Amino acid sequence: MVFVTTTKLTKIAFYCIIMTMHRYIRIKKQDYYPQTAAIFHNSEPYFPIIWHTATDQDKPIGSKSTFSEHIHDYYHIVIYSKGNGFYSRDGIFEAAEPGHCVLTHPGQKHDFASRMKSAVYSEITFSYQTPAEKNSKLTFNELLSKFAGTECCLKKTIILPRESQNTFHKYITQTTDYLNSTHPRALYYACWTLEHIFNYLIDNCCDQEQTSIVDDRITQIQIWIEQNYIDNLSMDDLAKKAGLSKGYFFRAFKKAFGIAPLSYQQQLRIEAAKTLLKTTSLRCNEIAYRVGFNDVYFFHRIFKKLVGLTPNQYRKTG
Repeated sequence: MVFVTTTKLTKIAFYCIIMTMHRYIRIKKQDYYPQTAAIFHNSEPYFPIIWHTATDQDKPIGSKSTFSEHIHDYYHIVIYSKGNGFYSRDGIFEAAEPGHCVLTHPGQKHDFASRMKSAVYSEITFSYQTPAEKNSKLTFNELLSKFAGTECCLKKTIILPRESQNTFHKYITQTTDYLNSTHPRALYYACWTLEHIFNYLIDNCCDQEQTSIVDDRITQIQIWIEQNYIDNLSMDDLAKKAGLSKGYFFRAFKKAFGIAPLSYQQQLRIEAAKTLLKTTSLRCNEIAYRVGFNDVYFFHRIFKKLVGLTPNQYRKTG
């Protein structure tokens, strides 16, 4: 029979806790940027840079400057899995309990360490940078909206079910494994996993009532205009098709898309004309008729107004 003292048991337990924590810390600049999960903002490409990951972190680790509320240019995705404690975001402390998913963005005050108590969490810390190392300042909602190509509004409080907690834990563990490996495509696989996390957040963690601000009737008319932009449309016909009053329809459409319905139609016609100018040898009057303009001179005037060039000048821009 083997006897183990309390001191030895304590040491064994301590070592077990340390072994369960799985981490990655970026120590050198990457030489290339996989384009997985990349976004464009203000005509510039931004690529994800993963700086730190941790699974099953059960105590404060890192710079003492992070043991209190602080601000930096990074994004955090934090998933609590065990115990209880507190985290702060925007200067407000809230309970950290199993299932809580906490997201912070650059410039947002936060603190995950000083009051974590018995809480255990996993996290990914990343930034978005241009090749010139300019950091993105987008909020998490703006980042996901860029990624999805549509407006995203995350719930203020995100609580994941057990199955999703396990999925997130798997993603963070996979990301850590990839980043700690020497595989030539390790960064690609890590960013690919981060993209999966974004997909989950977009599909499951957005407030549908706030995200789907646009009335479905308005959206259907937008689609109908896109499919019939060549035809002669009137405000009366569009409002009637939407089943709304003319005034309400006009205001709702402009609020949703930032442009009046018939102006939107004109914009679509001009975009179609630009495509034909670049890809065909059709004369301008033929293009005007093809995209729905019966008056060639009016076509020239609208084109110059929206594009800043005449159709012929635009065609010569190559």
